[in-house]
Amino acid sequence: MRLPTTGVRTARPLRLVLAAQASSTYGSFLNMVALGLFTLDVTGSTVQTGLFMAVRLAAGVLMAPIAGVLVGRYSRTGLMVTADLLSACVLVLLVLVPMEAKPAVLYGLAVVLGAGQAQWGVALRSGLPELVEPEGLARANAHLVTVRSTAMLLGFGTSGLLVTLLGYHAAFLVDAASYVVSALLLTRVGSWRPAIAPARERPAGRPRGPRLSQALSGIAPVVLAMIAVRAADAFGSASHNVGLPVYASLTRPDAPASLAALFTTAWAVGSLVVGRWFAWRARRRNAEPTSPVAFGVATCAMSVLFVIAFTGPPLWLLAVVVVMAGMADGYAEISYTMRLQNVEPSRRAQLFGLAAAVQNAGFGLGMIVGAFALGQLPPLPVVAAAHGLALVAAVVFVITHVRSRQRRPHRPFVQKVEVAP
Repeated sequence: MRLPTTGVRTARPLRLVLAAQASSTYGSFLNMVALGLFTLDVTGSTVQTGLFMAVRLAAGVLMAPIAGVLVGRYSRTGLMVTADLLSACVLVLLVLVPMEAKPAVLYGLAVVLGAGQAQWGVALRSGLPELVEPEGLARANAHLVTVRSTAMLLGFGTSGLLVTLLGYHAAFLVDAASYVVSALLLTRVGSWRPAIAPARERPAGRPRGPRLSQALSGIAPVVLAMIAVRAADAFGSASHNVGLPVYASLTRPDAPASLAALFTTAWAVGSLVVGRWFAWRARRRNAEPTSPVAFGVATCAMSVLFVIAFTGPPLWLLAVVVVMAGMADGYAEISYTMRLQNVEPSRRAQLFGLAAAVQNAGFGLGMIVGAFALGQLPPLPVVAAAHGLALVAAVVFVITHVRSRQRRPHRPFVQKVEVAP
């Protein structure tokens, strides 16, 4: 069943989903800080803290392809509500169990949170074309980026205050409440079912949920190449996430937390600005998906700007550079998401599952490599090398795409379905 997509009836489900995303994303960024600090406090081990983060990330990598299959068969709202409620329940359990049981619960929570976020992301992004009319897709994606950036700012900004003023347990209960609110909002959306081709359009005997190899067999090479570039981008982004605390301690030993807060806030502001710009652009005219070249150029700009940010510029210039990096990152993300959303509906969920798994794997590998490299090198060469890889991947992608377009100059741009002939 397809959600209604006309007039006011379109706006209400979309507003509910955006509000749920705001609440769930706020909880995710709140616990990203609070749980890291709590794990270190409970275990007294940086190794255990790193392992907690690794388990959470690995759960997301493993769950993403499974999420693509589940989303292709079951109600998106049911899957997203289940993920939210499981996260809330395990957070409450963490508060209730005695201290000696908390380390075990923490690792269970890492699995639930990582898998839940993967399920949420795949369901939301693959299902957005079924929630809005095609002419509203660009604006809806822009709103997703805007909401995520705002929720990230609030989650990071309040995590320290909640832990300092009320303690860890209060912060976890607030976190659990954010997931419950998200689940309640989603229950009002209605049946958000997967898009299934009519029986007359589906070859006889073909199952509704194709295997991954079948789902990818007809995807245009440009889409798979964009997924690879995004994975390289995630690898580079992991390096500056790992390197930021070290860089802040070296650059501003008197106030490293302030520098780190400035960096993350400036990035979120840049992402927020480009999200609003995309929404404004889509409101003025029916925005077609941006070209793959624009996606590649934005990825190049983001990598270069993040490297510049680690060269030691004055604070005002650092803020400007990181805001611009956030804008480039947001532009690339919206372009990338819209391109994947334009694939054939029966393949879309599994493609988003694969993309999420590859991107999370790139980020996880970048975290591991960056952490080891920072033990031997200062932050700048580590960040430059990792983002240099993303830059090379994006440049190769742009050159290859431009040359392929030049070889077929009269071929029109196909907007809706990205499948190979």
